[in-house]
Amino acid sequence: MGKLIDSITREPVVFATVRIKDKALGVISNADGSFKIPKRFKISGELLEISSMGYDTKTVSLSNFKYDSIELIKMKSSLFELDEVVVREKRARKQELTASQIIERSIEKLSENLPENPYSYIGYYRDYQFNNTIYTNLNESLFEVYDQGFRSSDYKASKFIILESINNTDFPIDTIGRRPYDYKGRTKTIPNAFLDSYGGNEYTILRIHNPIRNYKINSFSFINRFEIDFTRNHIFNKEDDVIVDGNFLHHISFKAVDSYALDVKGHIYVTKDNFAIQGLEYAVYDKVMNERSTNKDRLLFKTKVEYVEESGKMYLSYHSMENIFTVAHQPKLQLEQVTLKLNRNSFVLKFNNALEDKSALRKSNYNVTFNGKKLRLKGLVLIEDVVELFPDLNNKNTLAMLQKIKLTGEGIKINNKTLNFNLRNLKDIDGNLINENWYENRKQFREFFVQKLKLEKLSLPNDNLFMDKGKPIFNEFQPIKKDDSLNEYWMNSPLPNVEN
Repeated sequence: MGKLIDSITREPVVFATVRIKDKALGVISNADGSFKIPKRFKISGELLEISSMGYDTKTVSLSNFKYDSIELIKMKSSLFELDEVVVREKRARKQELTASQIIERSIEKLSENLPENPYSYIGYYRDYQFNNTIYTNLNESLFEVYDQGFRSSDYKASKFIILESINNTDFPIDTIGRRPYDYKGRTKTIPNAFLDSYGGNEYTILRIHNPIRNYKINSFSFINRFEIDFTRNHIFNKEDDVIVDGNFLHHISFKAVDSYALDVKGHIYVTKDNFAIQGLEYAVYDKVMNERSTNKDRLLFKTKVEYVEESGKMYLSYHSMENIFTVAHQPKLQLEQVTLKLNRNSFVLKFNNALEDKSALRKSNYNVTFNGKKLRLKGLVLIEDVVELFPDLNNKNTLAMLQKIKLTGEGIKINNKTLNFNLRNLKDIDGNLINENWYENRKQFREFFVQKLKLEKLSLPNDNLFMDKGKPIFNEFQPIKKDDSLNEYWMNSPLPNVEN
């Protein structure tokens, strides 16, 4: 295993491209800068070629890697080696374009720079979640993607074949986190943001949120339709050029116009010769959360896309997406049962925790109705987690209702739709409010890395083994097409615990 760090800041270099030299095969570094390479490449004496935006490309021999330790690899920023005089001279030779003009040209050139003809590629996909310091729900797959070219609808026309699928049991399964997003019942949502799934599974969600490939459809907030909304929804600023594989790229930073409660930041990297978009990073933060907390990690969602040039066109290299999500848990304070006591003319309410005196002894917090009519209460008694309610028998209507209720019999648990206990403002001794859900934040990650690009003349297979986009990838009914060449590819499983 290896780990990439910045040679100056010592921070991890995330989502760097790690490839076997002179081959397309590779992975991207994880969120902690780590990556794994199969043993078979070390045995054959292969070299790794590591590249990332703003860093010098680095070549490392796999013979340096040891089985029982992590090889630390320092990445040097290419910006530190820029000759400022040379850069100024280069810029002086051409008329300076503004940041907005560069972006406008890059969008105009999309039809020239993206491949029009069908092609395919094989890549490694994973989605997982993060709860405190623990990775959970890790799913990994190898896909072959059949893209019909930029003129086609990616969602409708692109086809996927699952070559291998693993539900990684080295990582805990969190059933709550695996719920589908639910914006109606609010049981699982992204706070202050909405990412449309278009009815697709996790991988489909990831692809939809690549605004470059899907520049003609509504992708996500502020980006919207990339071809017409991106420039008018953002303010752009030119940064120092970056170098990738010896080539200078325009580096444009941007932020959203009128983002109100959200803080939107991003970067886009554009080649200087043909204005091809090589990279896009887009992040949305919650301003209110930032103000309330010193915790820097108030990210709502972030997507990062990188492209590589091949035969004069730009092809996907990798795409990552992460977002925070909130899951609703069952209320910590609930009414467990109601029992009728004939000899005392009372209702006994049993809760799942001891109640706090002040709220529990307030009669107005108990609203009891029978057939839609209010049953008046005379008094109540509280003993820890039990409340005994006494109806007002001096009220004729209440007395008549109680006589009807008594037909259920003494000691029988009340389970009658006509008798309703509406409880409000009750608290337990821990401060939990009656029937109030409690919420917890988690993180969701989706990542895809192209390991082999196939540009030969393409015809779609007719074996009906395409993935059903509407079903979970790891559904038992999803078809899997085993391939003899799978040993050419590999999966880059993250460490189960980030503290490792």
